Amino acid sequence: MPVDHRSIVTRLFALVVSAAVVLDTTGSHPPRPGRVANAAATQPVVRPQSSHCGFAEAPVVVKRSGSAVLQFWTVAERSVLRPADLPRDSAFLEFRRTIERAGADLLRPVADPPRIRGASDAEVWRLEARNEELAYSGRAGLVRPARCLDALLFAYQNTRYPQLSHPTEFIASILRREVNGEWLLRIYFSASDMLFPPQDYYGFDEIEKELAAGWEFWAVLHNHTVRSYRGALALGVPAPSTSDVDLLRSLVGNLGLRNAWITNGFFTIEIPAVALDQYVGRP
Repeated sequence: MPVDHRSIVTRLFALVVSAAVVLDTTGSHPPRPGRVANAAATQPVVRPQSSHCGFAEAPVVVKRSGSAVLQFWTVAERSVLRPADLPRDSAFLEFRRTIERAGADLLRPVADPPRIRGASDAEVWRLEARNEELAYSGRAGLVRPARCLDALLFAYQNTRYPQLSHPTEFIASILRREVNGEWLLRIYFSASDMLFPPQDYYGFDEIEKELAAGWEFWAVLHNHTVRSYRGALALGVPAPSTSDVDLLRSLVGNLGLRNAWITNGFFTIEIPAVALDQYVGRP
């Protein structure tokens, strides 16, 4: 079935700015789509920074225009899926310290309520709240502390544009393949200096070609950026917005996506593809 990339991408982030509801498996072997975790993991008191949590090589740039970039890394799965490690990145660690000093490093973030402009707005926000409740219920995914890969990609964009002063969101398509007995990941990363990357930088055409070459579409990782609460900082919520749900379901049906991951730099939700049907899309 052909993929209408522009239609899909347009639907992805249509609501994310206002919803501020943000997208993310642990271990070297991910859970199969039928496995749905039923708990919310707590944040460890101490998170070690590892000099090993990083990309050993520069990315391959597919295309770039100004601040917009589509690029990829190919890495050993074991090198980026250690759950306890965070990248030794000074800008990222300062971001985390700032959030911690504000008391905003909450498993379930709290932010100012939305402005409701009529019945249509009220219905959208009702559905957004339903998705958030489901995400934290444990019935359709696992909210856990961010691990190396989640944090590494968040830190990469944070270095380009600091999230506290220049909030932006990225999308990463993560492919997986076994080569000579070792699992490899190919990570396509799209971002810019705008809140959302340009539509023609998401790389779904490249993903189709990679799938034909034997890769599997293992996950989409997306970040939800900072918000505010009574004049102070607040994290985005690691739960899919209604627009996210529409896009993710399209990718499952058209490209065989297996997992959705959403991170805020502290916590990440993992949603197996089979659990996406429990979430609600745009009304």
